[in-house]
Amino acid sequence: MSEVTHPSFCRVEFKLFYDWNGDRPTQILIFRQNEFSWWIKVVVDWSLPELITELGYFQRRSLFQMFLQAIDFGQMQLLQNTVTKITLSLTDQNQNLITIRDGFQATTNYFIVVAHRLRYEIAEDPTRVIYPNLDRDLNIPTFEASCLQNAEFLAPTVFTVLFKQHKFAYKTIDRPIYEPGDTEHIMNEIDALAQFRGQPNIAQLVGLVASENPYKTCSSTKLPAVVTGFLLEYYTGGSLERSINEDEMRNDSLPIRWAIQIGTALESLHTSGRTHLDIKPSNIVLDANKNAILIDISGTGGYLWEWLSPEMQILIQQNIDITPANMPFGVRVATDCWAYGRLLSTIAEKCPPGGTGEKLRFIGEALNKAAPESRISLCDALAQLEDNRRLRIGVSDIYSLSI
Repeated sequence: MSEVTHPSFCRVEFKLFYDWNGDRPTQILIFRQNEFSWWIKVVVDWSLPELITELGYFQRRSLFQMFLQAIDFGQMQLLQNTVTKITLSLTDQNQNLITIRDGFQATTNYFIVVAHRLRYEIAEDPTRVIYPNLDRDLNIPTFEASCLQNAEFLAPTVFTVLFKQHKFAYKTIDRPIYEPGDTEHIMNEIDALAQFRGQPNIAQLVGLVASENPYKTCSSTKLPAVVTGFLLEYYTGGSLERSINEDEMRNDSLPIRWAIQIGTALESLHTSGRTHLDIKPSNIVLDANKNAILIDISGTGGYLWEWLSPEMQILIQQNIDITPANMPFGVRVATDCWAYGRLLSTIAEKCPPGGTGEKLRFIGEALNKAAPESRISLCDALAQLEDNRRLRIGVSDIYSLSI
């Protein structure tokens, strides 16, 4: 990010820049004038000449940002308390032409050279990040975003933060690639996490994170606080995906324990009328005692094609407008159970030969049979796992007495 100061207390702060193979650049920025600030998204709506598209990324970005510095945004009717989308197009019409500030006209910058032919259109950006208003009636603790410290990157939407010296995971609504509907998925996850507070082996919600509306135009304007994300307990054991690729599998008791804990958490979701739809090793983390914790439980977020059941894949192929979250509850439960079976098989592959690995592989295959009616239920899978765990404990006790 960089800031450029204009005369009369104006500043431009550049945020995200991207283009499409060198063409049709887009820049998100904040234009500040005295105590006012506007979020703006500038979009080029014509194909650029090769002399521009063939430049390197940083040259293209610098060229476009230099042009944006030259624009007099103060002459435009920018929208308040939101993101203004400014679409630029080449035209011979003499209306809504952009104004280049004094001192920038004499330049070889391509965009400034053609500026006298650039027409702009203003609209609210439909792809902006949506921050929902904070509902003070929710029985969930609230944390001010400004009070969170030492943010460290964990994943594109997750950071570790400190609050009063306690470490938490902070999942944000804002993200590098924001899609319409992401905010709804986050709010669904908050609802699910609130429903399962105190439930073992499911990620525990600490509270909501709130702030002033980031898009607020005038600093003195009173607007409702908005939700920017939520805090979770931070689990120090890392992901199951990492653990099964390391030496953790030498401890023969852990794979069965993880299988039971994950299956029990999944069963709790189903009993409460919810499904996960994104069961995979990276969506299970371990706490300090190496207990498995299920995360990302919204049931409406992303998914991996290869972790969907075959029948779910067929249904989506038949109607590409349907997502897994829109399927009937029974189909969604079946996909969860099928993915759980694949997870058990994945863990089994990393286990030493025989014993625990063979048992997990057997149960995983029974959950993954081609015909849905031939598969065992999640309840049956958990019963077999519990029997195996009790048997192992019994054998261990006998061995201890013998020595």
